[in-house]
Amino acid sequence: MVSTKANSKILRKLAARAVVAAALFAGQALASPGHAAGRGLSSERMVSHMTKRLNLDDAQAGKIKAVLDASQAQMKAQFQALRSARQALHQATMASPVNEGAIRDAAQALAQAQGDAALLRAQVHAQIVPILNADQQQKFASFGAERRGGWKHSAPASE
Repeated sequence: MVSTKANSKILRKLAARAVVAAALFAGQALASPGHAAGRGLSSERMVSHMTKRLNLDDAQAGKIKAVLDASQAQMKAQFQALRSARQALHQATMASPVNEGAIRDAAQALAQAQGDAALLRAQVHAQIVPILNADQQQKFASFGAERRGGWKHSAPASE
């Protein structure tokens, strides 16, 4: 049988891991398509940012805007799912008494939402890459690499 002290130590470690995992997922979600600190999505602003960084011509910008516009509803829904899952995990980790099952379930739901967001991000990325020339593709691949090693989206406020 595990002592109360050992049990308490295990629960603290689990809670700490859940909080760290939530912070990591939240950080990645903040760089996900559609996040702008609660502001709306704007494909125009994302395309403007990409145009500046990649020197897109008008035809490329139009095609990329069409890709982003077509994915906007999915990106918004995914952002909402991520936010809800993060909130659920936070609530589970703050509950007293500690409910290991609820924390694990909430962490698993957040991981699923994060995986769904990553898949959507990859699908959008795969639609954009063929629109770019070789030099632009190389620059596009490095978007956000200085921050986290992934593609950083700029999702400023709607106009």
